[in-house]
Amino acid sequence: MSIDFDLLGPRDLGLIRAGMTRDESRSALESPFDEFLKSPYSAVPTDAYDDLGLHVYFDDALMVVGVEFLKWAQFTWRGQRLAGEEVLVVQQFLTGQGEFLVFNNSGFNVERLGLRFYAPDIGEEDAIVEAVHVDFTGVD
Repeated sequence: MSIDFDLLGPRDLGLIRAGMTRDESRSALESPFDEFLKSPYSAVPTDAYDDLGLHVYFDDALMVVGVEFLKWAQFTWRGQRLAGEEVLVVQQFLTGQGEFLVFNNSGFNVERLGLRFYAPDIGEEDAIVEAVHVDFTGVD
């Protein structure tokens, strides 16, 4: 099964949006999932939808605070695939859209959209975006 996700705007992925509860997100995705703790310090389990290639994160009130798309997920913005695409293709697209990229040692962020790109091989030819985290908390 595959669901296409498109970043419609900050905090809005269509099926999943800021302000949704855990139960609402599970109902909207209609797909098998597993709960897991992302780290030993996690207080709230994350929902992993392996078939869809995404993880949904929740706060203590069980409200959606973010979604992470893995490289096999169907995640786009303005028609451009983001997760699983070559890093240079994504970077050129984003800068062409007027976005400002903030680089770190494992990828880059687009703060205006709440996007964090995980690309551990950044700088190497044909490096791939391994994951994209969409943060619902710090974006207007």
